[in-house]
Amino acid sequence: MNEPDIRVSHEKMYALGVRALTKIGVPEDHARMTVDVLLCSDLRGIESHGFARFAAYYVELPRQGRIKIDPDVRVVQDAPSAATVDGDGGLGFVASTFAMRLAMEKAQATGVGMVSVRNSSHYGPASPYAMMALERGMIGVSMTTGGNGVVPPGGSRRVYGLNALSFAAPARPPQPPFVLDMATSVVAAGKFEIARRRGKPVPEGWAIDGEGRPITDPNQYYIDVGTGGGVLPLGSDILRGAWKGFGLGIMVDVLCGVLSAGGSSAELPRRSANHFFGAIRIDAFSDLETFYDGMESMMRTLRAAPRLPGAGPLTFAGEPEAALEADYRRNGIPYHPSVLEGLRKMCADLGIEYGLE
Repeated sequence: MNEPDIRVSHEKMYALGVRALTKIGVPEDHARMTVDVLLCSDLRGIESHGFARFAAYYVELPRQGRIKIDPDVRVVQDAPSAATVDGDGGLGFVASTFAMRLAMEKAQATGVGMVSVRNSSHYGPASPYAMMALERGMIGVSMTTGGNGVVPPGGSRRVYGLNALSFAAPARPPQPPFVLDMATSVVAAGKFEIARRRGKPVPEGWAIDGEGRPITDPNQYYIDVGTGGGVLPLGSDILRGAWKGFGLGIMVDVLCGVLSAGGSSAELPRRSANHFFGAIRIDAFSDLETFYDGMESMMRTLRAAPRLPGAGPLTFAGEPEAALEADYRRNGIPYHPSVLEGLRKMCADLGIEYGLE
């Protein structure tokens, strides 16, 4: 389990992803939407939400008929700056890309665009959608309900979603944009997948069993499904702010599920998800250069504040990920051998070229 990671060219991984999805009947434009998001996740070091899940989830579930291969994604309610989209039970990447593009179109016309999505499935990490707004001089917002895996404050059973959100704001190049991508729980469930794959324990404070005892064996998180326990809200326990994490999770549920009439994470069928996207045109509020000046001033002021010995320089959300992306584009994305073996077996099963050597 402690085998070293293997670096793979992002171009080769992109080609493999499109090749596999089109082989099972996914339309090519839908396949590219999906692979764009998964590859963005891996390039930015979010290994829990990228190609590690590709074979078992995004290829196998559509093959089994549990995710629609060619959904009819459509707008079901429309207004000048808002809309609701129905994902028709397809790959979440497709409805989400459609919805974020729609939000940006509305923001271009009115200054702000907000789109809620129902009847979708897992859409990967939150940040790739929020980041779509950056190239158009906009602030982006992305939220999603997650799988039912979180224990509310004082609870003993997982009853609501591993909900997540992202907020992306541009900064003057070459400064990386500010890109927040976070679960409203202590961690995303994918962190347990990574720990299990690598044979490592998880820290106390991430999850509890049905008796409220800390879980440190990542396998126990999966064993305990239906018997109690689960991931804790952001803040971990009541004394450390769990009510804040719980509140953020419910906020995401309201915007994604209640607003779209798609249902909250606590009420959704397994593997279903709802989303929410926002785009804010900066020049509807202030000109872009003034905004850049404000971002620079804020960051400069914060970086100048005294630091504890050994703490190192202050960084902002999006900076470590931008550095990883630069490295991974040059030198390849690191993948655990078990992930690559799964992709190799998938290719053999589909009768397509592997091509990652």
